[in-house]
Amino acid sequence: MKITLNPYANLGAVSSFQMNQNATPFEIKSQDVDSKETEIELSRKKHAEFMESSNAIFQGATPTQLVNTQTNSITISNGVYYRIGTVDGKPLNGTPLTGGGFNSNFSPQIFVHPDTPAGTPLTPEQLESLRIHKSYSQQERQEANKLISIFMSLVRLADGKSSVESMNTPEFAQNFPKFAEGVGLDLTQPFSINGKSFVYSNGELRSIAAEE
Repeated sequence: MKITLNPYANLGAVSSFQMNQNATPFEIKSQDVDSKETEIELSRKKHAEFMESSNAIFQGATPTQLVNTQTNSITISNGVYYRIGTVDGKPLNGTPLTGGGFNSNFSPQIFVHPDTPAGTPLTPEQLESLRIHKSYSQQERQEANKLISIFMSLVRLADGKSSVESMNTPEFAQNFPKFAEGVGLDLTQPFSINGKSFVYSNGELRSIAAEE
């Protein structure tokens, strides 16, 4: 059984700032302060996002619908708990995380504090994550991972981290129609992802803007 460990920074660590040796004593470089504060704030955001996502899974929260069927559009934001389809009639829900990855109700991620000593007993949250993981078969988790892979590829496309050309793989052509059907996206019509417009025809995704 493969368990994903979430790599988080130590939120309890005391930050230290580099002193400006060429200035008067005890003067702190403002850019170092800003950088460290930004780093701490991002770490807090990632942890809060992860905890909210895990609580949504544990409590069986109602997920946000991914597709606006009236406009045939998808809006993806990190930290939002989405419904991204079904596997054998079982709902597949989860959250795209700012720190990377997707926290899924088929295989919840487990948070392990960096300072946790080896051999420490599992927390109730970790035990619940393992229980949920084991409640699905390996085949179900594999099918869920195919849909999650499609979703995350759309996230990268929307963020400008991947090109349309890189999307058009045999795996994408095989799984994207099933994903679209599961979330209510009409592939016979143009659609948008975070404001960017696309069409899908003959097994190929194309950007409308690129063709204009």
